[in-house]
Amino acid sequence: MPQKHWILVANASHARVFERASFTAPLVELTDWLHPESRMPARDTERTPLGHSEAGRAGLAPRSDLKHLHRSEFATTLAKYFHEAVLNHRVNALAFFVSNPLMGELLSHLDASVQHTLVAKHVLDLTSLSVTELDKRLRREFRL
Repeated sequence: MPQKHWILVANASHARVFERASFTAPLVELTDWLHPESRMPARDTERTPLGHSEAGRAGLAPRSDLKHLHRSEFATTLAKYFHEAVLNHRVNALAFFVSNPLMGELLSHLDASVQHTLVAKHVLDLTSLSVTELDKRLRREFRL
């Protein structure tokens, strides 16, 4: 069975997954996600009126950080995608190039089977690179 290496390049609002069958093979983009809510101001994604409600409570509950919530939702989406891929034997090895704090959030959502296939993780945002530039950089700096 051929080795399939997947490379995730992501930040809080954009993720791309590439496949490389061998070191000499070109990168092939498999999929990408846009999650613009992660970059929007909180007032634009707020579902309830701003402020705290005191109705029926003696104290105020802390507000959840919307950016953290959106980042967690995005990380969950990515983790489910990789879980399905590993479960269905579509990937043999994973390398993550993910900006902070999404990297920590994503790693916390990965199950053991996905973590076992993870061969490299770098806290680095490469989402702005073209496929050609990314291919060159991965080969030159990371031997991927």
